[in-house]
Formats: sequence, structure tokens, C-alpha cells
Amino acid sequence: MPANWYIPSSATATIVVGLAKGEIGDFRVTPAAEEGDIVGSTTDPVAIGVRNVGSLAGAISLRIRDLDGAIIWTGNITLAIDEFDWIYPAINYPMPAHDLSLRAEAYHDGVVDSFMDKTVVLIIRVDTDITLTLTPEAVEPGASYHYIGVLTRIDTGAGLAGMAIIARREGVEVGNGTTGADGSYDIVAAAPTAQGSYNCQAVFPGVVPFAASSAQVGLGVTMEILKPILAVVPAAFGVALVMLSTWK
Repeated sequence: MPANWYIPSSATATIVVGLAKGEIGDFRVTPAAEEGDIVGSTTDPVAIGVRNVGSLAGAISLRIRDLDGAIIWTGNITLAIDEFDWIYPAINYPMPAHDLSLRAEAYHDGVVDSFMDKTVVLIIRVDTDITLTLTPEAVEPGASYHYIGVLTRIDTGAGLAGMAIIARREGVEVGNGTTGADGSYDIVAAAPTAQGSYNCQAVFPGVVPFAASSAQVGLGVTMEILKPILAVVPAAFGVALVMLSTWK
């Protein structure tokens, strides 16, 4: 058999050398929280927007760091070349007693390709107090009466202006108003048509950083009764009893 009896053959293939590389396009997190609040909870997660700016489709590694501490979340997202998408990590991180600085990073092999920082501002809660007086405290069915009081901050005693106040009776809203420059309010409501005693509340629902507060007073609703009064008056021939009447 001749030495060159075989017919040579070959095949070729192309190897693509590249990398899926992430670029952080957006990082959304709650702007403010009180100490102990959960940042990035399951019901209100943070959001990271990522684009693959690399030369290959694939998984992009992501992480979130507390810049004052350790890595608090890691994950990944798979994207085609130039594709942009969102991932929603539930980091469940407790708000510290200071502003929280967070960084979202896209990385590979320990190299950070892109990052974005966000700060969650610490809310210093301010407790409030609200007073309530009903004027009058007893009315006829359907008559008007007033919720009157003042909303103040407990730490300084200063009145809080421009705050919404809700007037309720037996838990149902019957009016609303806004506090004046000194924190005072005056809300007019109509009494119920049925006689009886009713629990009335003035409610400040709270607005950051002011905490909610409320006060309650009883309202009496009753018909005025004609009460007879006997009076002794002189008559032409002797003394007579005359019945007078007055509303009570």
C-alpha cells in the first residue's frame, strides 16, 4: 500500500473570547427611614437597573454594600448584549441610628465594573400632642358644634402650622381642617340626629418627621325639655299660683 494512501481532512471553529459586563444605570432605594425601620423589605425592595455593555451575553454579578460595613446582598442577572433590565433585591436591612450609605456594584472576578451610591437619610422622629375641646359639649340633634384644639411638638411645645387634622365621631370622619400659624384648629361638624352620648376624636395622622397623635372627648346629644316652674304672684283678691315654663 503506498505511503500516502489516506486522504487528509480538517475542520475549523471559532472561539469567541469576551465578557458579560454590567453597567449600573439606576439604583432606587427609599430616600429616608426611621431608626429600626427595614430598608429594602420584601414588600418594598430596592431596585437595580443594569445594562450588559460587554461583548458576550451572560450572567452579571451584582452586590450591595453598606459603605460603613460589610456586603449585605449578592445576586446576578442574565442579559443579552446591550440588554437593560431590573432586579429587585429584598435586602431587609435595619436602618441604623445615622444616615445609611449604600453602594450597588456590578463586578466580575473581583473587579468592579460599575457602581452607584445612594444615601438613606435618617428621620429624627418628632412626637406631637393634640388637644381637643368640643363647643358646646351638649347639643340638640342635627345642631352644629366645633372641634377646637392645638397641635404642638412635644420637644419644644411650639405649635405646628399647616397640618391636616381629621375630626371623627365614633370612628367615622365628620370633618377636617388645617392648623393655623400657632397650631390651632377649628372644625365644624353636625351632630347626629339620634340622642345619646358620642365619642369624638381629633386625629393628626402624622407626616414625616412628625408622629401621629389624637385626643378624644364625649359629646352629648339631647332634646331640650320644657320644664314647668310654679310662681306665686299677687292677685286682685288673694294669691294665685301661675305656671311658667323655660327650656332646659
